[in-house]
Amino acid sequence: MRILIDATPLQTGHRTRGIGTYTRELLKALLALDRTNDYLLLAHGEEHASSPALAELGPLPANASLVRLPRPPLGRLAAFASHQLALPALLRGQRADLFHAPGFVAAFSVPGVPWHCPLPLVVTLHDFIPLHLPALFNDKTINRVWYRQQMRLASRASRLICVSQATRQDAMRFLGAPAERCAVIYEGVDRTVFHAAPPDQPPASSPYVLFVGGDYPNKNRPAALAAFARLTQATTLPHHLVLVGRDDAPAEALAQTAPGLDLRRVRRVQEASQAELARLYRQADLFLFPSTCEGFGLPLLEAMASGAPVVASTASSLPEVAGPAALLVDPHDVAGLAAAMLHALADRALHARLRAAGLARAAQFTWQAAAEQTLAVYGRAAR
Repeated sequence: MRILIDATPLQTGHRTRGIGTYTRELLKALLALDRTNDYLLLAHGEEHASSPALAELGPLPANASLVRLPRPPLGRLAAFASHQLALPALLRGQRADLFHAPGFVAAFSVPGVPWHCPLPLVVTLHDFIPLHLPALFNDKTINRVWYRQQMRLASRASRLICVSQATRQDAMRFLGAPAERCAVIYEGVDRTVFHAAPPDQPPASSPYVLFVGGDYPNKNRPAALAAFARLTQATTLPHHLVLVGRDDAPAEALAQTAPGLDLRRVRRVQEASQAELARLYRQADLFLFPSTCEGFGLPLLEAMASGAPVVASTASSLPEVAGPAALLVDPHDVAGLAAAMLHALADRALHARLRAAGLARAAQFTWQAAAEQTLAVYGRAAR
């Protein structure tokens, strides 16, 4: 097969978010695994493989090459021009067996599924969060219209890759996609980055609970803050709370979100490199992930792979990913979240069991397995 894959998420602001991570890790796994098929990687500009974004893929094997997709300097219209105007014409000229769009989001300024695809189309569906939280997303009319159009385009795909059973159920519900066209392929974790600390590594100087997700509404940070406030008020545990992710809220707003919260015990990390995030996972005494809606939940998998015991929510895909390796609580039950945190932190035998179970659970999710299953989907789409 000649397989054309959109690699441009590695060249946008989504490079460090879910779609970018998925695109990078899947491509690395496919190119390492498959020397039989030919891969055409769609990229912007003259950067080619020497660009910092694409260099993360490593040297391209002989069966992989880059295809240039023009990106006119049109500001917020650039993605529309590249993927809705230039891309259909490019696809018509390619001797490819299929085109894989690695995702789309509810933002008009971000590349997505082309309006016309003359090749068999494979689309990866990461989540339907904008539909589950309509009051919090798509606040602009153009984004709402854009997202609905992207859904219509995705519904016509030859095959849909869903990153969880929860997302597959949403695809059948919101897109009307037949079950036989929806393949569940779980994401993986890069164990060269996310791994447990060696036994001789000293613990963090000050124990902490880790939260990753910034102020994105689905991450449910107010519940995390409120649960941590309850924990510190009711116990003598010395832990701090480390918040990772970009947000614009002043410190006072955090205190108003969670009455009784001691801001001296809260540290905010607005941006963290992958290496820094991995270190934070490894040294955390607990990872708290009370999200109300996820398509998969990569932070949960990264935390388990790094040896952090986990308290997470019962929402959407998280029970699928966590399995029996985490304490799961209703994301709206602040008292329950605080109680689970106390249980995991105070009972060191439980703490050790959660850590071991998380490591074992994370080992079941690999990008190689994702690549093997994706190749099978490509084969079915290209028939």
